[in-house]
Amino acid sequence: MSDAAPSPSISPARARFVTRVVRALGAVAIVGLLLGAVTARVVWSGESEIAESTAALRRGDAYEATVRARRAAGWYAPGAPHVRVAYERLASIATTAEGLGDRDLALLAWRGVRTAALETRWLLVPHKEDLDRANVAIARIEAAAPRPPGTRTEPPQRIEEKQLAALLRDEAPRTPWVVLLLVSFVAWAGGAAWALRRSSASSGVFELARARAGVFVALVGVFLWVLALWRA
Repeated sequence: MSDAAPSPSISPARARFVTRVVRALGAVAIVGLLLGAVTARVVWSGESEIAESTAALRRGDAYEATVRARRAAGWYAPGAPHVRVAYERLASIATTAEGLGDRDLALLAWRGVRTAALETRWLLVPHKEDLDRANVAIARIEAAAPRPPGTRTEPPQRIEEKQLAALLRDEAPRTPWVVLLLVSFVAWAGGAAWALRRSSASSGVFELARARAGVFVALVGVFLWVLALWRA
């Protein structure tokens, strides 16, 4: 007789649980790698653009430096150093140009700040202070622009107020509806996948009755998605 202890067996339920955990960890790892690759691409592109902007400044090409800094600001990643440098450079170029009377370059730089801030917003506006500062500066410069005789009947202050109101007009989708749009899409896709999985019995026979819950979730998701798309 052998004195070896019998090897412990794993129950089918526990084996399925372990398999699911391993699959979930694998999915998380894949998502993490994809996010890491995307972030690396964004940071690399932003650093390249800000380096080109610096080189243009050293050549005395303020226009090219502004364009490159604008592109760098558009390559947004939370905490990326090139983003802050890009916004500060655009503001510095704009302030200097306005002080020298170069209205076109000042507007180009401030509009670069504004465009980058609007392009990189999602549920929040990461650079709202920069956006507000750019809006005020653009309105001020536009109000002070020379106009043909007889066409400027309003005082500059009133023109500036109108310009600022137009710049502050928010035509972006409203955040709650955007959130609902994402949630409803997940419900739609998840319900459909749930229905397909539940309707397929182990024997391979399609069973519609088992898919009712998933179909219901998918239909609710479709309805909410259409509603959010309409209201956003």
